[in-house]
Amino acid sequence: MAEGKSHGCDIIPTKDTHLFHLRVRFSEPKDTHTFVPIVSPVAAAYDCEVIYMTAASGQMQMRFSLAACYDLNLVLDGAAQVIPHMVFLDKRGSPAPSVGTARPVQSSYSETMIRCYNLDAERDEVEANCVVDDHFVVLCSIEVIRDGATSASWTEKEKELPDLGYDLAMMSHKQELADVVFDVDGESFDAHRLVLAARSPVFRAELYGPMTESKMPSITIQDMGASTFRSMLHYLYHGSLPKSGKADVSSTMTEYQHLLVAADRYGIERLKKICEDELCVSRDSITIDNVVSMLELAEVHICPTLKARCLDFLVDGENFKMVGTSCEYLHLMQALPSLLVEVRNRFKIAHERVMKPGAHKKSRIC
Repeated sequence: MAEGKSHGCDIIPTKDTHLFHLRVRFSEPKDTHTFVPIVSPVAAAYDCEVIYMTAASGQMQMRFSLAACYDLNLVLDGAAQVIPHMVFLDKRGSPAPSVGTARPVQSSYSETMIRCYNLDAERDEVEANCVVDDHFVVLCSIEVIRDGATSASWTEKEKELPDLGYDLAMMSHKQELADVVFDVDGESFDAHRLVLAARSPVFRAELYGPMTESKMPSITIQDMGASTFRSMLHYLYHGSLPKSGKADVSSTMTEYQHLLVAADRYGIERLKKICEDELCVSRDSITIDNVVSMLELAEVHICPTLKARCLDFLVDGENFKMVGTSCEYLHLMQALPSLLVEVRNRFKIAHERVMKPGAHKKSRIC
């Protein structure tokens, strides 16, 4: 996008082709009710136009229009939504959404060919918060959503705009504005500090607290597999786990165990609960081969539902015959004697339930 100038307005491109800055001379326009067209730049492959207007009441308006000169075929076949947006920048150059009122507006022209966005504010408010050297700056952006949606009115499309979760997921997918890198098991993952801090109290302390990692652009995570970290990162951005594909049940259960440990490590309680539920949902998830490791996992990471499932599995006499004499089971009971007490109590309760009808019958005969 080339830089353009018109009527005291500079168009300043950025590295992102979907964004540009408008640096506007505050003292213009001198006449009220005067529209000053700004040279139309090309951003994200779309032509656009910005108009600056003031009124006698002291009200000023910036209007950002995506005109009919972009790719009509792309719009008419419903393959994209094109969404303009504007926000004032404060005197430090940071977005100031509290200055003025921003809103999309319905064009009086063809619905499929015009997209408009208004940014209204009081001149006094802009002067106090945004004007430096008799200029203020507005950040203009264009978002193109190619979702294959059928053609709809601008009002209908506005109601269907992506939510915060979708926007965060897209940032993660595109690796836009990432400000930290995690090195995990030989792989690198770009992420956003603020997103991770909002989703995990441990990440918040690590990335914004007094810990050394808070000042490091790259952080190495030990004792975790890359696939586990990838799944955890996916959950932090999407609020759901990635699809497991065609993985067999055994490998899926193992991955859930690793992910539960990771979730507990970073204080992501809902993810931990999801993993626990997945480990319990299938009748085949607890087996002779994994019941001891599952029981240890449940005890160490405080997973009561999973622990109960493991104990129920063990009280089956045939299962315990195969597990109870294994070195793995004996080592676990030695390491966690309180767990041994629980196993014995569970056996006692189960035995009493079996014996109670017979004992009752015997007492009646006597």
